[in-house]
Amino acid sequence: MNILQTKKGINQRYNALLVRETAAVQKAHLKKEFELAEASRVAEAACALTAKALQTWEKTRGTRRLAPGELLLEEGGQKIVLPFLNEKALYQLKNGTGYRAVKRELELCQFEQLKKANPEATMEDLWHLVNQGELTLKRGGKDFLPEKRLDSEKVQVPGRKSFQGEIPPEALEPAVKSLVDDWGLRPAQAEAMTSSAARIYTWCSPLISELKPGQMVWLAHGTKKSRHTDPGLFQPVVLTLLSPEDKELPLATTADLKRLKTIQLERITTEAWKQDAVLTTLDLEWILQISPAMLRGILEAYFEHFGIILPTAGTVLDMGRTLTHKKIVVELSLNGLSTQEISRRIYHTPEAVDNYLRLFERVLLLKYYRVPVSALPRVTGYSKSLLDEHLELVEKHFPTEEALADYLGQRGIQLEKNSTGK
Repeated sequence: MNILQTKKGINQRYNALLVRETAAVQKAHLKKEFELAEASRVAEAACALTAKALQTWEKTRGTRRLAPGELLLEEGGQKIVLPFLNEKALYQLKNGTGYRAVKRELELCQFEQLKKANPEATMEDLWHLVNQGELTLKRGGKDFLPEKRLDSEKVQVPGRKSFQGEIPPEALEPAVKSLVDDWGLRPAQAEAMTSSAARIYTWCSPLISELKPGQMVWLAHGTKKSRHTDPGLFQPVVLTLLSPEDKELPLATTADLKRLKTIQLERITTEAWKQDAVLTTLDLEWILQISPAMLRGILEAYFEHFGIILPTAGTVLDMGRTLTHKKIVVELSLNGLSTQEISRRIYHTPEAVDNYLRLFERVLLLKYYRVPVSALPRVTGYSKSLLDEHLELVEKHFPTEEALADYLGQRGIQLEKNSTGK
């Protein structure tokens, strides 16, 4: 079964989570590097055999790694690992288990790990750490935004030691032997394939010693755009989900909860961005344990208050409609902000900002020369919905033809009158 194919009845919205596993990323890279078929069983075997060989070799040496979807915490001086997504959960989602049931089972796994470190721990103790929305909170309080926004320049990218060459060839010998004996690969080919699979494995699963308590590993979408959910575009990022300061925040009301989630949201989206990746709204909902409505409300309130669009897949890659950032770019430009200032606020490159502004100027020109609205999609090559957003801005900021002409003149555009005198 293809990893994106699921049984009938599964909530299709959660299909994207099915590529959040190391094996999917490994296979995507192997297929590209060795020019293998899309449904290559050799690639699948190489990944499975390499993972088994590595795990066996590292177990004898006491090496511990954090897999994508796992959170590292410290309880009573003991490090524990809580799963937010694991192989069992992915298998259940792929085979049609409802997402609520999957999340509940993950919660039980988390609680089991917490109890190993602290036998007296309760479910409420777990909720204080990872799912604060389950706590009994008082209603009230509309002001939830932090007093100051996060200074992205001061956010340190979680460091990682080099993962190149840390696996000696002898650790992969069982995998190489099986690929040669059972799959008919040449020794050199088997060695190259297992070496590549091992490199991706160690890239996706850092050593526990490389992370701090409160940090997790997640497979996030790279900043390269794609119309398809290609596992090869996903890459591991280290996210600080729970900082020591987070634990000290008050948590008595729903406003307190939203403030905590806002702080976590701005931190992990910025950390992902600094690692050349972006989190989708589904990623954020799953990691932060919040509803789509709460997430959208926080993002919109954050922008309205601070004038900053946090970098998500929806705002950076146009995956979904988190916020209409193209419209915001134009608004900020009309308010006098420079391209550089806008790019910093919306986490886009200056080139992308200029592209948005050039499209707006094209719409202004076509509007000035009275090109029919129905012809704009064909003339510009852009969708009607996007052009409608720009036309709304034209009507809002340039109610008269004179105002429109003045603005275009200020932009250095020379206007010619047409045959009707316009």
